[in-house]
Amino acid sequence: MTLSNRIALKPMASEVARLNDWLDDVFARSGTNAHIAADLKLCINEVVANLISYAFDSTTDPAITIDIELEPALARAVVVDNGGYFDLRQWPALERPKDLMSAKPGGYGIALIRERANRIDYARVGAINRLEIECSGISP
Repeated sequence: MTLSNRIALKPMASEVARLNDWLDDVFARSGTNAHIAADLKLCINEVVANLISYAFDSTTDPAITIDIELEPALARAVVVDNGGYFDLRQWPALERPKDLMSAKPGGYGIALIRERANRIDYARVGAINRLEIECSGISP
């Protein structure tokens, strides 16, 4: 069974709880493998947190939509927003810190997305960003 669904969010921290409730509901109804669902949920949460924190400084009417397509062994999300340009695929990879005390803040969410996702695509058309993330549990 394939399950598709959509949610529209305002870029506010209070929307994260509504996002996670929605994700839990659609994952439960889809029968998607729990590990794959957890990977996609982590990726979506990182993307939305970054959008809320950084993307909309100069956007008058900010908006985020997430389309999700779920199968038992595949989970795909398309995040569309009208914030600033940002292609996470171009972000430089971080050096692994020797220990927690020497770790510099920033960029670890992107590293998590890259680690958990099997495929990441990005496009910007006009003022719209489109980020597609796919998790399947199979190493890329």
